[in-house]
Amino acid sequence: MTQALAHNINSMMRYKEKVFIFLVAGIVVLASSYAYLLHNAITNVVERENLVREHRLVSTSVSELEAKYFSVKNSITIELAHAKGFKDSEVSSFISKKSLTAMVNHNEL
Repeated sequence: MTQALAHNINSMMRYKEKVFIFLVAGIVVLASSYAYLLHNAITNVVERENLVREHRLVSTSVSELEAKYFSVKNSITIELAHAKGFKDSEVSSFISKKSLTAMVNHNEL
């Protein structure tokens, strides 16, 4: 019985270093993975904040351009067009779109 216990203890001592190295390597890998993933998460948050700030600036710029467009659009009158050399058309013709249905011939499309 004591020989069996001594044999078990010896075999455990033999694998003790291997198990310890395996556990330390596992902890190092997990800690490195955690640091890498944490760094990526922080980088993504910072990049998102930069994108939100850039979007805000672009939205402000678009709003200012829209306001400028509408002010210029509202200032155009028929008198301004005549002053710039445009003339009224004598003949007005309109093009109407044909309605597309299931019974339309292929050569009419």
